Amino acid sequence: MKKRYFLLCGMMGMMLSISACGGKPQETTAQETIAQETKAQETKGAQTTAAHDATTAEAPEETEKESTDGEAAEDMDEDTEEESVSGMTKERFTKYFDLLLSENGINKDDFYVEYGGRKYWYDELDELYDAAEEAGGTIDVSLMGEAEDMLDLEIMSNYLDFMSDWDAGSSDESISKELIDRFYGDWHGVVRFKDCTGKYADSLGADPDWVTSIARFWIDTDGYVVPFIGVHVEDTPIENLEATLDPEDDCMYLSGSWINVDFDYVPMTEKDGTLHAEIPISKDAGSFTMVFNLRHLNDIGWTDEDPALPRDYIENCQGWSFDKLAESNGYTSYDYPSYGEGEEPEYPVQFVKEEAKQDTGKSTAEADGVVSLSTLEAAYKWLDGELDKSGHDPITYEAVRDHMGVDGKILKSSQWTAEKHRYEWTTADGKKYLSVTFTVGADGSEIYSQMTGSIVQ
Repeated sequence: MKKRYFLLCGMMGMMLSISACGGKPQETTAQETIAQETKAQETKGAQTTAAHDATTAEAPEETEKESTDGEAAEDMDEDTEEESVSGMTKERFTKYFDLLLSENGINKDDFYVEYGGRKYWYDELDELYDAAEEAGGTIDVSLMGEAEDMLDLEIMSNYLDFMSDWDAGSSDESISKELIDRFYGDWHGVVRFKDCTGKYADSLGADPDWVTSIARFWIDTDGYVVPFIGVHVEDTPIENLEATLDPEDDCMYLSGSWINVDFDYVPMTEKDGTLHAEIPISKDAGSFTMVFNLRHLNDIGWTDEDPALPRDYIENCQGWSFDKLAESNGYTSYDYPSYGEGEEPEYPVQFVKEEAKQDTGKSTAEADGVVSLSTLEAAYKWLDGELDKSGHDPITYEAVRDHMGVDGKILKSSQWTAEKHRYEWTTADGKKYLSVTFTVGADGSEIYSQMTGSIVQ
């Protein structure tokens, strides 16, 4: 996973500029120079007079002067201890990392910084501060083993000053908890592809009409979003994904890239528990679009207005955790944000996984389809004769079963699907058999489709 760990590098660059502008020495005018020299001479004269008076003064006055000098020195030590030359203190140092953890949704217990062959965990940040101070205020570190980066105490301090001066509530509308809750959490569903050019056929594979999709949106109390959307198309993940909640437009805007094509500020809306977004991807406007429809993990609120998920997908994935669902779609826990303690989402609707029921069609699980050879041959003769009749009535499973005298044995194979059911009748020794396939109608009826067997002529 490319975790969104950052030492605010872009911000650091900006802070360097801010520091360079704000910290530039003022040019001194000629008048100011003369005034400074005059003041220095006056100060020097005063110091000479004071020194002369001190030599002739009584001892108690000397003691009083020594005491005053000691207090000034003590105050200077306290100031030095409270704030370093860089303007960064241990307390502010920890505050910087608190901000880093919050903005990236990182658990404090999992966070560490590598420097000098040692791991500094969150509760050891004061020791890392000492190491940075000793190194002169700038060291190269690695955040949780991700990447080398520069840690500059002065830049960090400037950034904290910048954040404290920034009016986070300057937007016209604050982001409500209700809006956050609507997008927060884990989602799954379908993404459909509208490709008018056909140029992405190789990327989408043989069946571009739909693929399964998952998503996780971690959002803090201020509305900052760490997004992940997984599209199960091999080697074509959505990259550089960013998301922003917009209370004015009542949506979440998405920006990123797919197949090396950028998209910016695409609205993702929520209605009745469904997330919907249409992301244009083609370089030729309107020629290609990804249409997302997602619902909360384990939500059973799917309606006829939602795009239907494949039946086998729903049955197979019932009760799965997001981690397992992500794994089945080709992702690992490094690809999506993790939750901190107490941040696991609570979904509005949960289902209880039931034991998978065996689909036996019109037969039963116990049926073995064993009949005598004469019965098998007679039933086949009748069936073959019906098929020879022009415009014959549909041949149902029930009609074949009645001629056989018993239910057929269900054949769980590639020919047994939600749309096709296949049964077999056989002699006790298994040497003679007849297999019949039926098409399953919308009303549950099973109508003859084809047959094979050792007695078929």
